Amino acid sequence: MESDIISPRYSVEVNTMAYLLCSSCKARMQIEIPAVGNGVYDPIRVIGSAICRQCKAGTGFEIENNVITYVSGAKSYGILNGALSETVKTLYAEAELSFQSGASNASTSMCRASIESALTEKEIQGNNLFEQINNAKKILSDVEIGLAHACRLITTGAIHRGELIALADVPAILSATVRILNKLAS
Repeated sequence: MESDIISPRYSVEVNTMAYLLCSSCKARMQIEIPAVGNGVYDPIRVIGSAICRQCKAGTGFEIENNVITYVSGAKSYGILNGALSETVKTLYAEAELSFQSGASNASTSMCRASIESALTEKEIQGNNLFEQINNAKKILSDVEIGLAHACRLITTGAIHRGELIALADVPAILSATVRILNKLAS
């Protein structure tokens, strides 16, 4: 994550913020804050995704107390194999955006959904996700099988028992998901 501190006077006097780098093509972008009411907008907290005009990719950001936090440059958790289906790539992109928005349970649930979708597309059979992961041993290594089961178990607790996943734990799940998906794409 990178941060850029915005001087308090700018949050009142101008409606554009510091430059962000597109998470996909690295183009420079500026966030524009719309004026409201008397023409002044001083955001306390804004969370969103800046859409790149060049490549149309979204880059998540948060502005809180005049500090912009965002994921810039390249994907922080790994780059997905281009051979993956649009469905799998979209599910994973939603996992990253959910994380960047502070929604840890949503992020890990989308990681699980992307893994499950990739396993199904590879025609790996099983009555449930547990069996699908175990039946992927011809493609996934023992470490990747373990990571897939860890993602499954963590999200099972969140989805079925209402357990909250710490935001600090999500980057490891995102990284594991990229590793699993890339292996399933080969």
